[in-house]
Amino acid sequence: MDAAEIFRDLKNPRMALTWNQQAAAMLSGVFARSVGMRLAIVGTAHLQAKDLDRGLELGNRSVDILARVQSSRAKDYVSECDAALAPWRRELTVREFIHRSRKELGVAGLTSHPLDNVRTCLALQDLK
Repeated sequence: MDAAEIFRDLKNPRMALTWNQQAAAMLSGVFARSVGMRLAIVGTAHLQAKDLDRGLELGNRSVDILARVQSSRAKDYVSECDAALAPWRRELTVREFIHRSRKELGVAGLTSHPLDNVRTCLALQDLK
């Protein structure tokens, strides 16, 4: 996982994804924290590679797993995933993910405008 994290930090998503393949065999039931953090790291790498759909898929799986874990470090990884979503912050699926990560994990999210939280709440109410 550390190599994937380093390459993600270096904004080299191709190498992050390559190293991720070595860690893919870890079971989420046994290594929940590690697997959840790895999914957030790899999701962020996909977002760096401009793959929104895969990034959100992995980010959501990460939140699914990390909701059962108490870890500041894990929350930081999801927060980095949230920050990598900035180019798509107007997309409904992105706003839903950020809202979910804040609600389920208490992740402090990226806010580019004071009204973003209000807009997100209004958009989510429209879905009901």
